[in-house]
Formats: sequence, C-alpha cells, structure tokens
Amino acid sequence: MNDPLPKISNRSTDVDIPRSVWSAWKEDGKPRQLLRPLTSSERSDLEARRDELAPMMVPVHPSQVEPVKIALADMFGSFRSMRQTGADAVAILEGTYRALSEFPAWAIEKTCLSIQQNGVWRDGKFDRQWPPSDAEIVAEVRDKVRLYGDAHRSAVALLEAAIETVSL
Repeated sequence: MNDPLPKISNRSTDVDIPRSVWSAWKEDGKPRQLLRPLTSSERSDLEARRDELAPMMVPVHPSQVEPVKIALADMFGSFRSMRQTGADAVAILEGTYRALSEFPAWAIEKTCLSIQQNGVWRDGKFDRQWPPSDAEIVAEVRDKVRLYGDAHRSAVALLEAAIETVSL
C-alpha cells in the first residue's frame, strides 16, 4: 500500500475530452458514439489514463492476501468489543476477506486503516465502539474504488467508441 495512488481525477481525460467528443444522443441498446474522431493527442492521453488506472481495478492478488488479512485483523482489533479469539476470530476474518476479495488490495487496506483510525460512518457520525459489518466494509471499499473505476471505464469506452454517422 506504499505505492502512491494515481490522481483520482484528471480534468483533461475525465472531463474535457469526454465533453468534447461524446455524442449527446445514445440509441437504446447500442454503445454511445463519438461526434468526431479522437485527435492523436487525445488518444494518447486516454491510453495513458486507461493504463494508469488499470492496475487500480485488479482484485486481490495471491501475493497480497497476507497484507490484506493483516489490515483486516488490525481493523477488527481496534474495536474492543471484538472479543472473539481462536477459530471464531479466524472465521470472522476469513468471511470478511471472502466478501472483499473481488476488490483491489489497496482499497481494502486503505479502508481498513481509515476504519481503524476513525471508526465506521453510521447515522451521520463515526462510530468507534461497534465494529463494521461486512456489508459496511464492502460499501466503503466500493466507494474508494468507484471514482477510479468510473474514470477507467470512461477512458476505455472513449477509446473503443465508434464515430457517429449522421443519416439524412
């Protein structure tokens, strides 16, 4: 988790290029099309953004399982109400890991650290007394990945889009 994360937003590739090339109209059941071809500079920028974000979307790799489980254990250990030990503690950890294994390790680790330091966001405030449920952890991890995922999907869609043809 020591690797710096890419910028969440890149105005040029995430806002300016899409605004200038996407067609305002989308036919039901068909992919959105471009008003005009991408310039070589736009294509290059979008390819770089796609490639920069692609690793951010990869689920936990086998080499990352142990650090992810340590992050989960540290998070759960920060809640004094978690009195489970032995097989019970392992079962909770394994169940939570299975619920999160489709997500990138960086997002799980970042979420665990945030919950460990701040508690879980509930009812408009941080709850530092009761540990989060698997569903609450999944929601926080999903939220961390969402912006990167949206930008990645946008770059991919723009690079794969066809040029709109106007028929009279």
